[in-house]
Amino acid sequence: MKLRFAAAVFALLLLLLNAGHVESRRHRDSRQYNMFVFGDEFADTGNYPEADLTKATRAYYYPYGSNDKVHGATPSGRFSNGLVLSDFVARILGLEESPPAERKREQDGVDPSGMNFAVGGAGVVEGTSEAPNLGTQVNKFKRLVKHGIIDDDLTDTVALIAFSGRRDYERFKDMTNTEVKAKVQDVTDKIAEAVDQLMDLGVRKVMVTSLPPLGCTPWLSRSDDGVYDGKCDSQKVSSIHNEYLEEKVFQNEHVFNLDLKAAFNHYAGPSPRSKQFKYRLESCCESFEQSGYCGQVQDGEEQYSLGSKPDKFFYWDDINPTHAGWKAVVKESQESIKNFLDI
Repeated sequence: MKLRFAAAVFALLLLLLNAGHVESRRHRDSRQYNMFVFGDEFADTGNYPEADLTKATRAYYYPYGSNDKVHGATPSGRFSNGLVLSDFVARILGLEESPPAERKREQDGVDPSGMNFAVGGAGVVEGTSEAPNLGTQVNKFKRLVKHGIIDDDLTDTVALIAFSGRRDYERFKDMTNTEVKAKVQDVTDKIAEAVDQLMDLGVRKVMVTSLPPLGCTPWLSRSDDGVYDGKCDSQKVSSIHNEYLEEKVFQNEHVFNLDLKAAFNHYAGPSPRSKQFKYRLESCCESFEQSGYCGQVQDGEEQYSLGSKPDKFFYWDDINPTHAGWKAVVKESQESIKNFLDI
């Protein structure tokens, strides 16, 4: 009798624990969206192929992931010391983190929460075989839907398109104004095309990031001698890009402007209102040489410095925010995202 009672109590505890786990995955009484992610290192959760340490593969090596409690404080292919943009957006949808990287599909199968196609180093227009551009990422998604690997009922699906602009605009300082406008025109045309293709497939809601103020990133605000002057110059590309996006994409009521320009200006701009971050322009993980990268090792010696308090830095490396930076950025848009998704 006592054994049967104990077994019943144990079964009840398991049921409650499982119920608690499910509850932690989804907001109570919220609409349950599947999520599909496209972009670059702002959203990548492990799609770039693992290989020996280079600038492109650095997200699989220390100190990346060093403050990521969710993944055991180890590198997971995320370009930050912790979680990235796609993870925090996913949490608003009731998920614990971004849906898994597409690269893991053959090993783990298709996760019911969705899939992440974003790859560090990709561009909207520019890309490589290891870091395919936006169009290639969307085409891969379309093929998986066509072949039934991803359910073709996309009624309750939200897509996130998130790009830093680093790959597409890396040479903009050497371009004429005419060349800059032509490049921006091409990039924003491709974003609009991707949005149309996703919606034609049945995706009901799409979130697109505006381009952050590139001139404020450590990539551009750090001088050759390692000084940050705080002027945040070179904003022309970001301004033109976001103006074109407003005309081509954000007029659609089913597309949400995840406004990185406003949020980044808030926390790391030339006249920030927030006191949350002591270090607004400096990167927490900073290469000794401007041409180097966070995590670089040469002859067994680290070629970078690492801040002792990452939560005090907005930027983790030369363009990507810290875990705390991304958390603050998404929190600023959280209520607007919930209203857009009706959750």
